Amino acid sequence: MDEIAKEDFKQDFIVQTIVQQTQFEQWLKYLFLLNNELTEKWNFVYQDMFYTKLYDLLIEGLTYANKVFESLQKGQNNNKIDWYAKLIEELNNIKSELTEEEFDYIEYRRHNSCHIFQNKYEHIQKNLQIKTERDNRKLIDINISLKKIILKHGSDKDIDVYINSKLQNKLTQLYNVLTEIQKRN
Repeated sequence: MDEIAKEDFKQDFIVQTIVQQTQFEQWLKYLFLLNNELTEKWNFVYQDMFYTKLYDLLIEGLTYANKVFESLQKGQNNNKIDWYAKLIEELNNIKSELTEEEFDYIEYRRHNSCHIFQNKYEHIQKNLQIKTERDNRKLIDINISLKKIILKHGSDKDIDVYINSKLQNKLTQLYNVLTEIQKRN
């Protein structure tokens, strides 16, 4: 690779890093804002957006946060290290407190809010092929999990209210702690 290509690559990497950091911070802000709104009053539209933000944060966001945390270990920015350490710790705690049924439901609602049709949960696909697994899990097990939580709580709204009551204080506390760490700069 010639020097010009190396410099272009380096510039692209720097821009990508800055953009992704901003996107990640905005994603967190949306989640905290939605959590706050849902604390005040349940709203189906906000709830769908909340599940989208929460699910992706617990999957892709947690992976990103761990990657950033590892790279920060080489530097001297203790506030950022503390901020990411606390974020990772609390996201892992939240994830571990969700039952398999609750996590399946959150993922399903995330897909519901992002896709018109839920074909990935269906045995018969568009091309008429039969599908038995989704992400290395049997579709029948996922469907049983979803039915179990719906039967337990009775309705989407009741599930939402339950999951909100389980997570709202934790997310509010996380927001407060991260804000305090950030103020130390």
